Amino acid sequence: MNSIAFDVENEKRFSSRIQKFFRRYQISGILKKCNAYKEQGFSVVTLIQYLFCLVFRNRSMFQDMQSEKAPEFKKDTV
Repeated sequence: MNSIAFDVENEKRFSSRIQKFFRRYQISGILKKCNAYKEQGFSVVTLIQYLFCLVFRNRSMFQDMQSEKAPEFKKDTV
């Protein structure tokens, strides 16, 4: 059980650090200036943050989709 708790703890830490990075460097504003936005559904920032989390958690999107904690969106969204 310790390894599961460790993974959850690491995941929360990566997620919060990525969110801080996005706020500090105003990534959402940069994406808007590059015309990277969506009219409906999940925001582009949410999708990019998810992809960053995958990289730092050393997982693929397929592995994440197969897990219990699958994201709310599907692979076609990304």
